[in-house]
Amino acid sequence: MSLWEAYRDSVFICRQGLASQLDFAIISAQNPAGELTNPHLNLCLDKRFEGVLKQARIPFRSVIGASADLSFQEKSWIVFCDKTQALQLGRELQQNAIYWVEQNKLYLVPVLYQQAEEYLGLFASRVILLAD
Repeated sequence: MSLWEAYRDSVFICRQGLASQLDFAIISAQNPAGELTNPHLNLCLDKRFEGVLKQARIPFRSVIGASADLSFQEKSWIVFCDKTQALQLGRELQQNAIYWVEQNKLYLVPVLYQQAEEYLGLFASRVILLAD
């Protein structure tokens, strides 16, 4: 399975639900360009991105992007910004793609990859909500 195919099958582990009318991006700072990175470096990349979001006063919340079977999980952020800004953040983080959610519709949007944007269905159908 290619990375693009794996991205298309992702699910999202959240601690709280989101209103279906919200628009937002899901962006990870980890594993730039799809290269699996040392966990310590991934943690540093993640913390640096969190700092960028705080400094820019962009609202965000934590999320885990995962393979459908949960065997692979990657710390990510739900970022409440417009799509143009989300793509710019994805480029700065050297990500192959980001996810864009608009009115509960989930899209896989290429950043470094030369692919067409793909509609993946409803975001809510991909959410695994963790109870506290």
